[in-house]
Amino acid sequence: MKVKQEKIHSINGSDIHSITMINDNNFKITFYTYGGYIHEVHIPLLDQEDKSEDVLLGYGSIDKVLESHGYFNSIVGRVANRIGSSRFNIDDKEYQLYPNVTPNHLHGGKVGFNKKIWKIENIQETRHSVRCTMKYLSQDMEENYPGNLDCTVTYELNNDNEFLMDFHAISDQDTIVNMTNHNYWNFHGHGDNYQNNEDHIVNINSNSICETDEQSIPTGKLLEVEGTKFDLQKDFLINKDFLNSGGIDHNYALDDQSMKEAVARIYSKKTGLGVEYFTNQQGIQFYTGNMMLDKYVGKYDKPYGFQYGMCLEPQHYPDAINHSHFPSPILRKNKNYLSKIKIKLRNDF
Repeated sequence: MKVKQEKIHSINGSDIHSITMINDNNFKITFYTYGGYIHEVHIPLLDQEDKSEDVLLGYGSIDKVLESHGYFNSIVGRVANRIGSSRFNIDDKEYQLYPNVTPNHLHGGKVGFNKKIWKIENIQETRHSVRCTMKYLSQDMEENYPGNLDCTVTYELNNDNEFLMDFHAISDQDTIVNMTNHNYWNFHGHGDNYQNNEDHIVNINSNSICETDEQSIPTGKLLEVEGTKFDLQKDFLINKDFLNSGGIDHNYALDDQSMKEAVARIYSKKTGLGVEYFTNQQGIQFYTGNMMLDKYVGKYDKPYGFQYGMCLEPQHYPDAINHSHFPSPILRKNKNYLSKIKIKLRNDF
């Protein structure tokens, strides 16, 4: 195992660091302490061990990350996904949030966790893994959320080629929390096979999604996916017709939070590179880059555009706080929040 840390930028006296982790199998992850932004995920090619592909979309420099208004590869919070009408109640007290996608609230508001500098608490290196723990204190009424929320995020790479993320939080008041990661994957890589999302295989172990309205706010109903375009319970080849139908941007309900079985997987039919997801969360949002704009110029000067990346976001159901029959995102005072994501990186599909 190898790990490297370096200062790459500073904002108002607060340093931003880059951390690179490399395991003994030459799988490599680089991330920044700004928003927990993950800059690179390199998977070595199975038949060419000296070569690898970066399978994560993103920006070519820290300056581009700082300029971005999106959520590429970052920590999302205090509450990921949408909150309808930008308001919620806890015990009959109403809180009004910033409507950054008017009239609704998305991914933590105007300045979410993806725009915060996280402080490195420690980096632990063993023969089997490297782990970096970062902290951020979200103060009471930041983005109008109640409670001082002490947040800890851990990124770990091990020799089983697993990328693990733990999101922990504790508050001094009752509040709501729903943190996740927003990686944009393209397992064709940035080399000769680079193209849009076509020719990926996807599988999500779920038989229902949250029905949404025209603003992507859940109606409160769960819809069975069998016989619809949302049915991904068997390996499905993403093709032009599927993407032309609008792709997907929906939350899948998960029955298995044991972390023992993969809840989702995506891989490239061209390269054999891909991932399997494990989580303790009740849902996973699958997004096929339907709002990506053609103006992006990404890493390696590659043009990013409409449906060039895919996201899997383990989470609470969207707008769960406003649907009493959904699993609750309320975090009570001095109780612990813990969301776990394990991403198995593979080159052998």
